[in-house]
Amino acid sequence: MKVVCVIPAHNEESTISSVVRNARTICNLVIVVDDGSTDKTVEEATKAKAKVVSHIIRLGVGAALSTGLRAASNHDAEIIVTLDADEQHDPKEIPNVIAPIVDGKADLVIGSRILEKNSEMPFQKLVANKILSKLTSFASGIEIKDSQSGFRGMSRHVADSIKYESTDYQWASEMIISLSKRGFRIVDVPIKTVYFKSRRRGAGFRDAIKILYNILHPK
Repeated sequence: MKVVCVIPAHNEESTISSVVRNARTICNLVIVVDDGSTDKTVEEATKAKAKVVSHIIRLGVGAALSTGLRAASNHDAEIIVTLDADEQHDPKEIPNVIAPIVDGKADLVIGSRILEKNSEMPFQKLVANKILSKLTSFASGIEIKDSQSGFRGMSRHVADSIKYESTDYQWASEMIISLSKRGFRIVDVPIKTVYFKSRRRGAGFRDAIKILYNILHPK
């Protein structure tokens, strides 16, 4: 199976090269979607032999993923993996994330930081994540432990079926709710995650409010 990795990135010059190189040891192709970076993200990703697709201005992680999924489909991907660009996700976990898809047991797999027994997720982030995951589970009708994880694996059919309304962090819950309502099989698997105190990533308070609103008021 052809596995393509999609990595949305905004100003990740210090980490993108390492993430790409490690992902290339497992995936057939790595696509970096540069979301309006103003640093050397594009240069570093290109040096690491990723295919780079760029947004002229920053459109948001949801928009970057949408661009990346289309690019992956255009390169005949059979399975698509999404990773964060800041080294939070270890590409060595990719085989575990895509295994349920390869085995025909799932269409979308979410790498769960919550299921990992020794998770080092910061307390505030953990609490917010659990609340949003509970609401996402309620809205989707399936139990998801880590609805905000960006480490995901999906079949080509799933990728081609996704049509985002949200361009930023709301995409994470939106994907789960939309796909579950259309009968796609969604499971989560534990992943190890690294957190850097000097790097604040992920949804902030305003994003969390938007996510909550979208869950409670689906379009």
